[in-house]
Amino acid sequence: MRSINKFLVLVALLFISSGSFAQATSCDNAYNPLANCSFESGDFTGWTVKDIAAPFSPAQVITAGNSLGFGFFDTAPTDGTFVSLNGFDGGGPDTIEYSQDITLPIDAGELTFDYRAGWDMDGFCGGCTGSRIFTVEIQPSGGGAALASQDFLMANPGEVNLDTGDLSGSFSLNAYKGQSVRIMFLWTIPEAFTGPAQFQLDNVNIITGAPVLPAVAIPTLSATGLTSLALLMLLFAYLGINRRTA
Repeated sequence: MRSINKFLVLVALLFISSGSFAQATSCDNAYNPLANCSFESGDFTGWTVKDIAAPFSPAQVITAGNSLGFGFFDTAPTDGTFVSLNGFDGGGPDTIEYSQDITLPIDAGELTFDYRAGWDMDGFCGGCTGSRIFTVEIQPSGGGAALASQDFLMANPGEVNLDTGDLSGSFSLNAYKGQSVRIMFLWTIPEAFTGPAQFQLDNVNIITGAPVLPAVAIPTLSATGLTSLALLMLLFAYLGINRRTA
C-alpha cells in the first residue's frame, strides 16, 4: 500500500509540473527500428537524404497546410504533425533518395508507408518522353545493388494529377528477417524540369509479429484540470496513509 501511495504522489506531482501530453504516433513503437519514422523531429534526423542536384523544390520536413503551388494539394500528415516533402522534379537525369541502414527484427513482416503526390507534365513538358518513378528498394546495409525493388507510382508525360489523395504502400520483408539492410525510397527524375510536382511521404513503419497500437491522440488537459486531478490523487494518497496509521 505504501508503494501505491508513493506512486500516486509522484504521478500527481508530474501532472502539476506538466500542462500537456505528446501525441503518440503509430510508427513510433518499440518494434520499429526506423528512426524518426514520421519525421516528428521536424527534420531528416536519422535519414540519409540525397536530393537532386538542381531540385524544383528542395526536400524538406514541414507541417500541414503547405503547398508548392500550381494547384497542388496542401500537405496533411497521416501520422503526427510533420511530413517530408520533395519537388519530384528538377535538373534530371538524377534521383532523390531517402534511406536508413537498419537491422530488421526476426519477425519483420513488411515495410509500410503513406504517400501522396501531384504533378503537371502536360503544360510544362515541352516534348518530354521520360516518366518519373517512385520506387522502394531493399539494398545491402551500406548500399549497393538492390536486393529487391518495387515501383509504387509513375508520373507520365502528358499527365496532370494535382492530387493523388492519400495512398498507402507495403513491401514484403519476409526474405530479410533478422538481416541488416538499407531501406531506400527512390524518386527517379529522367529529364530536366519537365513540369512542377510535389511528393509527400509519412508514417514509415516496419510491421512485425508483435501488435502495434494505432495512433492515439492523448487529450491535453487545461491547467485547472491538471491541478484538480493532481489534488484528487494526493487526497487518495493521504486517505490511504491515514487509514494505515489509524
